[in-house]
Amino acid sequence: MSSDDLFKRPYPDENYVPPDEADLRKQALQKAYEIAKSITTEQAREAQAALSRPPVDRGPLLRAVNAALAVGIALWLLFAPPEWLPQSGADRRSTEQRELGLRVVLAMEAARVSAYRDAEGVLPATLADAGGDQRSVRYVVVDASRFTLSASDGAASATYDSTQPLGMLIGGAGNAR
Repeated sequence: MSSDDLFKRPYPDENYVPPDEADLRKQALQKAYEIAKSITTEQAREAQAALSRPPVDRGPLLRAVNAALAVGIALWLLFAPPEWLPQSGADRRSTEQRELGLRVVLAMEAARVSAYRDAEGVLPATLADAGGDQRSVRYVVVDASRFTLSASDGAASATYDSTQPLGMLIGGAGNAR
C-alpha cells in the first residue's frame, strides 16, 4: 500500500500488543483517585447530608387537602346546585297538566286493550294481560265488549269508557275530572 492510501490505518500494526487487563484496572483506579482527591471535604459533607436527609412525607397534608376539597364540593352541591344536576322538589305541574298526562296514559292503555281485543277476540282479564301497567291505571271490564279505565295523580283524575271515541279523550273532551 502506498502512503497516499486514505484507508490505511496506522494501527494495529504487526508489532501492536494489547494492554494487559491489570494495567487497565490500575489506570482506572488512578483516575478515580484523582477525581476523589479533587472533591473537597466540604462538598463531600454536603453530598452526604443530602443523602442522609429523610424524605418529606406529604401524605397527611395531601389527605387533609383532599378532605377539605371534598367537603367544599359537597357543600357547594348542597347549597348551590348547578342547573344540570337533577333536583328533587315539589311537583310544579298544574292540575290541567296533570289531567292531560293522565289522559295520555289512559289513551295508551286503551289502545293496548283494543289491540288485545282485536287480536284475541275477547277483552283481557287484567290490564297486565294486554301489556299495561296495573299499578297506575285501574281497569274494569263492564261486559264482554265494554271496559273502563281510570287513573289519578294527586288532585287530578281521569276516566275513560270504551264507548267513547279515543280522540275525545286525548282532545280533552273526554270524561276527565
